[in-house]
Amino acid sequence: MKQITLEQQARVIEGWKAAHSIAGRDYVPVNSGLRRTASKRALLSALARAAAARGRSPSFFAKF
Repeated sequence: MKQITLEQQARVIEGWKAAHSIAGRDYVPVNSGLRRTASKRALLSALARAAAARGRSPSFFAKF
């Protein structure tokens, strides 16, 4: 396993953010969902419907 320092990891993350035009600290890339099981897709869909029923957006966005 390759070991790196936190400073090196921070540089990698900053480079990735710059390449994807992302700024700030409040970001989470959306998971593509390509390897997601049917049961997980159903769960995410149910969570999104429940949030919509309360007039809210889901806590996180997922492609299901």
